Amino acid sequence: MLDTCHRSVHPTRSGPTRSRWIPLTVALVVAVAGTACGQRGGAVASSTTAAHQFSGFAQSPPRQVAAVTLPSADGTPVSMVAKPGGLLLVYFGYTFCPDVCPTTMAFVKKSLASLPAADRRRVQVAMATVDPGRDTAAKLTDYVTTFVPDGIALRTEDQTQLRAATNAFGADYMVTTGADGKVEVSHTGELYVVDDHGSVILAWPFGTSMKAIRSDLAQLLAGERPPTDR
Repeated sequence: MLDTCHRSVHPTRSGPTRSRWIPLTVALVVAVAGTACGQRGGAVASSTTAAHQFSGFAQSPPRQVAAVTLPSADGTPVSMVAKPGGLLLVYFGYTFCPDVCPTTMAFVKKSLASLPAADRRRVQVAMATVDPGRDTAAKLTDYVTTFVPDGIALRTEDQTQLRAATNAFGADYMVTTGADGKVEVSHTGELYVVDDHGSVILAWPFGTSMKAIRSDLAQLLAGERPPTDR
């Protein structure tokens, strides 16, 4: 397949889906992760200035994704619910992504590595491809496990199933092929945190730092939850 010019962007989105996310930090900067052909973009969420604050976003009420199931790369159904007492990090991306996806996955890798071993074992990571036409099961598995050895690669060629899953999380994506055969992909850059009840309790925008992710994970694993009654 020809090497193509890809776009991996956070689509400009308006309306209720985007606006319902509530910023929880004192000074959180959220930016569109606009990248094209390797051009980098995005903003880093600021650190909190008080205890029990989060760098991510919480939705009110939290989205419920327990009914969402996607197949792993080997075909095993995977439900979007964390293990008891644990957390599930869910990301929608693709392996040909030039910068947004690898940056996000690298931050996840470093954040998990900085946690105590007992806490690390309570966190699962799953990445679902929005570009199954090019992301084969083997390629996706290699990609995900390069960052997180026990990470779960999710892949379906059923666009109805994939679209239902992204809609449930409030995510979006688009894959187009130009007349010249070049493939362009746009996708939501958020990384989602799901609890053991299947609730999306937090989401980090693209560019949220490793330190901020690690801090939020530590608080969530300690039982803290962001407020959602607004």
